[in-house]
Amino acid sequence: AVEFTSRLGKDIMVPFECFEESWVLFRDEDGKAGCIKDECAHRACPLSLGTVENGQATCAYHGWQFSTGGECTKIPSVGARGCSGVGVRAMPTVEQDGMIWIWPGDEKPAEHIPSKEVLPPAGHTLHAEIVLDVPVEHGLLLENLLDLAHAPFTHTSTFAKGWAVPELVKFSTDKVRALGGAWEPYPIDMSFEPPCMVLSTIGLAQPGKVDAGVRASECEKHLHQLHVCMPSGAGKTRLLYRMHLDFMPFLKYVPGMHLVWEAMANQVLGEDLRLVLGQQDRLQRGGDVWSNPMEYD
Repeated sequence: AVEFTSRLGKDIMVPFECFEESWVLFRDEDGKAGCIKDECAHRACPLSLGTVENGQATCAYHGWQFSTGGECTKIPSVGARGCSGVGVRAMPTVEQDGMIWIWPGDEKPAEHIPSKEVLPPAGHTLHAEIVLDVPVEHGLLLENLLDLAHAPFTHTSTFAKGWAVPELVKFSTDKVRALGGAWEPYPIDMSFEPPCMVLSTIGLAQPGKVDAGVRASECEKHLHQLHVCMPSGAGKTRLLYRMHLDFMPFLKYVPGMHLVWEAMANQVLGEDLRLVLGQQDRLQRGGDVWSNPMEYD
């Protein structure tokens, strides 16, 4: 998953990187999303610097146009007759569950994306969809998201002030979920969904406060989160964050509330970032980030 459906409007191009290659998303005339190499077949100018005209990515340099399938459809100086055999690479692209998915692999993609796990349980309302470019290797970021043992020490100025220090995490593996379980004593259920997603359901005693010693399923209020950590390049991650609540649905309609959620997400990420960036630096210098694993690891 590389973008939220709600963020890719008509006549908009969204550039991004995947495995150190530049790509761009846009919609055709019928509104169907496509993903092509962000590099004009003529002079290698980034197509994302141009515009979308009648569902075609139009280069800002000489006006060459390309479809969502990557075919060159128009060269202004010669018209359509000069386009035969000219094009750029494209990736299979589908929209499902409010997200735009690409397939960067060499083999043929599966017909269906098994993404039902990314949706929250019934009764939840969507409150935030945020996309951030993070200067951290995606594996380190995934590990950070799954590791709640750091919360009472790292997030003391945001959400985890006064939290008890956890002793263990009850994780399991099976065919349905690659890695999932519950932290003790927190009312938090988490899972890792391949290839690069982390899901969490947090039971709240009251808005913003967990009740230690109970399970998430025993709580009346819940925060459901999805983190997608797409490897954009060496030491870089495209992070998609989506948040649902099963209480206070009116917050969705409060003017400017999305700015509040975005500020909170950035503040929490900032608390993690200085530590994970330090890990990444030491890793690049030959350090071992798993030298003394504990039970909760």
